[in-house]
Amino acid sequence: MKRRFKTLGVLLVLFALMINMSPAQTIEERIQSMVSTNAELYVTPLVTAFGSGLNSGWFHSAKPHKLFGFDIGLRAMAVTFPKDQQSFNFDVSGLELNKTIDGYPITLNGEDLYPNREVPTFFGSEEEGVIEPAAEDVIVGLIEEQLLEQGVSQTVISQPDFQSNLSSIAGSVPAVYTPPGTGMDFLPLIVPQVALGLSLPMLPIKAEIVARGIPEIEVSDEIGKFNFYGGGAKLALDPFIPIPMFPVDIAVGAYFQKMTLGKVFESNHSLLSLQAGKELNMLVFAVGVYGGIGLESSNVKVKYTYMNENDPHDVLNGSEIKFDMKGENKFRTTVGARVRLAVINVSADYSMGADNILTIGAGFSIR
Repeated sequence: MKRRFKTLGVLLVLFALMINMSPAQTIEERIQSMVSTNAELYVTPLVTAFGSGLNSGWFHSAKPHKLFGFDIGLRAMAVTFPKDQQSFNFDVSGLELNKTIDGYPITLNGEDLYPNREVPTFFGSEEEGVIEPAAEDVIVGLIEEQLLEQGVSQTVISQPDFQSNLSSIAGSVPAVYTPPGTGMDFLPLIVPQVALGLSLPMLPIKAEIVARGIPEIEVSDEIGKFNFYGGGAKLALDPFIPIPMFPVDIAVGAYFQKMTLGKVFESNHSLLSLQAGKELNMLVFAVGVYGGIGLESSNVKVKYTYMNENDPHDVLNGSEIKFDMKGENKFRTTVGARVRLAVINVSADYSMGADNILTIGAGFSIR
C-alpha cells in the first residue's frame, strides 16, 4: 500500500512539476537568486495553476449519495494558463548605479538602467531570462543630464578624457540574469478521492462528505517531502424548495485542502460551490449533466535560502527569505457530464476561471 501511495505521489509531483526540468533545477534553486518580490512574480502562475487544479474534481453530480453510498476513484486534471502568465516584468527597484565623478554624485535607478525587463515565469520560456542594460550612449546621456543639473559645464563634459570615463562607467553596468521557465503548456495533476453519502431517510437532509489526499512521502532528495490532503461536504438544497417533484438537483459544497512541497511551499486552497444537475437512471446505466459556479482561493507560504551566485559579496547571501502570497483564483464556472455503467463511473468537466481546467474522473461508485 505504501508503495502505491508513493507512486501516486510521484505522478502528482514529479510529473506535474519536474517536466522539462533537469534534476539539478529544483523549484528552490530556480527562485533562490531572487528576492521576495521577483520570486513571487515568478511563481504566481504556478500557485494559481495549482489552486485551479486542486480546486477541481470535487463533484461529478449535484445529487449527493444515498446513506452510505460511496465512490472511490481518481481525478486527473490538466490546467491550461493564459499567455500573459508566461512572462513578467522583473522588478529592478532595488538596483541602482551610484558613482562620484569629479566630486559630483550620480545616481541612476533601475528603471532607467534596465528599460526592457520582461523575463520568463515558471511556465515561461526554457531560455534563461536576460535583462540587458540600456545602450551605452543612453546611460552616458543620463549621467550627463545629472552633471549639467549640478553645474558642470558642457565644455568639461565634452572633453575626450571625461567622455571616456563616462563610457567606461556606462559599459560597466552588468546584465541581470533570471531563472528559465519550464516551457510547460499545461500543468497535469492526479488526485485520489473518496466520497460517502450521509443522507438521512425520511428527512430532507441529503449530504455527503469527500476526502482526498496522499500521506507524507519522500519524493526525491532534490524536492524533499510531499504531503497533500483535503476534505469537504455537500448538502442538497432542492429538498428544501417548496415545489413538489422539483426537476433539478441543486446543492452547495464547501471544500478545503492543504499541500506542502519540500521546504519551499505550504499552500491552502478552498472552494465554495453552488452546483446543479440532472440525472437519468436506467437500472445499471445512468447518464447525467452537471455544472456549478464557485468562489475559490489559494494561499501559499514560500520559504527558501537566498543565494546570488553572480555576486558572492551580496550581503543577503545565505539569508532565509519568507513571504506569503495569494493565487489569482477568485471565481470559476464548471460544466460537465458523467456516465455510470453498473458500478463504474466516468466523468468529464471543464472549468473556467483564472485558468481553464479539464478534469477526467473514473472510479468505483455505488450511489
